[in-house]
Amino acid sequence: MEKEKMPFFNRFYLLFGLLFSGLVPLITYEVPVETLPAIVENTQTLSPINLSESFTPNNPVSVSAVTDTLSWSMYMWVIYSLITLVFLIRFSKNLYSFWQMIRTNPVVENCAMNLVLIPQNNTPYSFGKYVFVSRQAFEQDDIEPEILQHEQAHIRQRHTLDVLFIELVLAFCWWNPSVWLYRRAIRLNHEFLADDWVIKTHQNPPAYQYLLLHKISRHSGMTLASSFNYLLTKKRFKMMNKFTSRKRAYLLQTIALCVFSALVFVFSDISLAQNAPKVVPQSTTEADFVKDGVSQAMVEEYEKIVDKYLIRGGKDGKEIYRLDRPSEPDRARLEVIFRAMSKEQQLKQNWAMNPPLSPLPRITPTEKEFEAYKNAKVYGVWIDEKKVPNTVLNKYKASDFSQVFLSKLYKNAQATIGFKYKFQLDLMTNDYYEKYRDERLADKRYWLGSNREKFRLENQKK
Repeated sequence: MEKEKMPFFNRFYLLFGLLFSGLVPLITYEVPVETLPAIVENTQTLSPINLSESFTPNNPVSVSAVTDTLSWSMYMWVIYSLITLVFLIRFSKNLYSFWQMIRTNPVVENCAMNLVLIPQNNTPYSFGKYVFVSRQAFEQDDIEPEILQHEQAHIRQRHTLDVLFIELVLAFCWWNPSVWLYRRAIRLNHEFLADDWVIKTHQNPPAYQYLLLHKISRHSGMTLASSFNYLLTKKRFKMMNKFTSRKRAYLLQTIALCVFSALVFVFSDISLAQNAPKVVPQSTTEADFVKDGVSQAMVEEYEKIVDKYLIRGGKDGKEIYRLDRPSEPDRARLEVIFRAMSKEQQLKQNWAMNPPLSPLPRITPTEKEFEAYKNAKVYGVWIDEKKVPNTVLNKYKASDFSQVFLSKLYKNAQATIGFKYKFQLDLMTNDYYEKYRDERLADKRYWLGSNREKFRLENQKK
């Protein structure tokens, strides 16, 4: 696109592309799919296991505690924060420099422009609605009209807004090489736009190109400014003499829009919506079931499937276990086998298929509690499963919520977030809670987790 003469479209193409790359992963599409094939169930008396309602199937299971040590992610966040701070200080310093020059130097109006007369003998450059020119050159009437018109184009087309935007993005995304390329492309395209403005007025490209070469030796040195000689390369000269037909421009613009539309589906979060499968007979024989439970072959099958999702690890000589969420066919098969086991067979398993959990109870915070939740140093707030700043609570009342779940973060967990808060607060709005409650009541599936009944009996013996 940079090689085609359509700088106006390219300007918004670049800005939209930068915003698009940051926002598209946040877009979620729900695609309905057919229900997965159903799995078997043997109609046999079950041995349910009592579980605590606060235990959820999506939570990882840990057998031993993790020691309180700072993770590498903590140090990486510190390094990132320091470098970002340097960029922000640099950005602020440049803004202050412009404000200082405007405040301390005379400002005159000329051709609907505000000229700031500075003592330095620099080529004119613009920022916001101001053009900074040499005072000596202005008093001697030594500033070519093409130069002023070039800077006037930057002002009227509000190029400063683009520059401020990309510089702020760069301050936080300095680690991304593509942002640096975007910065270069945006500023070069500004020059294409300003050059095009001048040429359409004066209709003399060779004379304007000669003027560019004559002024090439001087530069403003201000990184946020739109300077007359910024990126003076062969690309600008070629672009002045280039012609892109309207038909070709429309074709390229249509292709660009189609590519953006396709990328939305490629990089957005697509979730597959499906109904829970019914449990119906699968290929099992009578030999798989014995008088008291299931055969040894089925027990081994159960343990083999569980082992697929069991992540083992160790730290400081201690074993740590975590369960990943099984696929729906494996979950259904585990449910069938476990529910068909005898009580004795169930208690031999470290990992059990637990009955569906009841919805969390309806809890509305008191006004005093709700005010305390606004303290960002104590509470990290999630509303309807989305992390939000504590200040968002100012838009709500305590009665707007139907569920409150508070969990304490231990030191190792606090370290991963930079010790920002001590408690994680999960709130559900009234409508969200009703939807959550209906879904939880409708879901009759068992879920894989630790065998808490086994642990309970073992602790009783101790």
